[in-house]
Order: sequence, then C-alpha cells, then structure tokens
Amino acid sequence: MPAPLQPALVNEIYAALVRLEAADPASAGPHWGAMHKLLLKAKVDPQALMRIVGARDLDELRRAIARAKGEPVAEVDPAAGTLAGESSGTASGPASPQFDEALLQDALRMFRKRLKLSQLDADSKLGHGPTSGTGQHRIQSMVPPRDHPIAVWEALAKLGKLRREGDGFYSIVEQPGGAHW
Repeated sequence: MPAPLQPALVNEIYAALVRLEAADPASAGPHWGAMHKLLLKAKVDPQALMRIVGARDLDELRRAIARAKGEPVAEVDPAAGTLAGESSGTASGPASPQFDEALLQDALRMFRKRLKLSQLDADSKLGHGPTSGTGQHRIQSMVPPRDHPIAVWEALAKLGKLRREGDGFYSIVEQPGGAHW
C-alpha cells in the first residue's frame, strides 16, 4: 500500500486535472506534461503513467490518481474494455466513447492530409521518388496526429476507416468505389 500523499500535492494534482479537463484536446500537451511531473512526484508507476499520458486517457488518469491517494478503484478488464464485473452491454455505459460524425470526419481528413504530406516529403528525398525511377516505396501507415485522443483513432478503426498496423501505427482502408466517408 503506498504512503498517503501530502495534502499540498493532492491539491496540485486536482488543480492540474481540472485544467486538463477544461483544455482543448489540441492544446492540452503542456497540461499533460505538468500532470506527468506531478504524478511522478506522487510515486505513480512510471510505465503505467507513460501509457496514460501517451494515450491521453482521462478515465485511466482519474483511476491512477485515486490509486495514488489510496482509494479503492474499480479495475478495467483490458480484454473486454469494461470495468471488472461489468458486462459491455449494460445500461451503465458503452464499452467505448461515442464521437460525433463531424469529429470523426475531421480526424480522418487530418490523418489523410498528414499521410499525404509524409509521402510527399519522402518522395522529395534524393535518390528515390517519382522522378528518379528508384525506390518505389510509399509510406503506407503512420502514427496518428496527437490533435485527437487515441480513442478517436480506435473508433475510426472500428468503423473500418483505418486499419491498426501495430505499435501505434494506422493506415487508411481503401473504400470500394472511392468513397471517402
């Protein structure tokens, strides 16, 4: 059982959590960095903390804060994506967050644009590219932009718009008939 946290540190963590929740996801990077430093002071497991900060997972962050304070926490079953003891079809909530179609379209548009720019950048290197006739390799996948949380990219993968390639990489799934959405 971890030692109880100092009240001043608890207050700092909660103030950082409030700022993080109020921040726009696109500009929340500095808030996540500040939260990371505070939780390292609170002796939270660094590997678990890196997964939380990397995924920008607010729910898991709240559970980590509660664990650091010594409070009982309902654990998440990673296989089912639900709280332990809860079935994914209960009325208490869906297994994954729901995003509106406009947000998903914006994220997919951003992914396509960044992938295209990465391809153009790679093609502009000397020795390979569209005009040299060598190195006909194209960039097919990439790590998604951090402008949206990882849950958005997972939702797009579940919808069949993106394909998980492993190690955090995603690629675009070609739609039949050339339909983009």
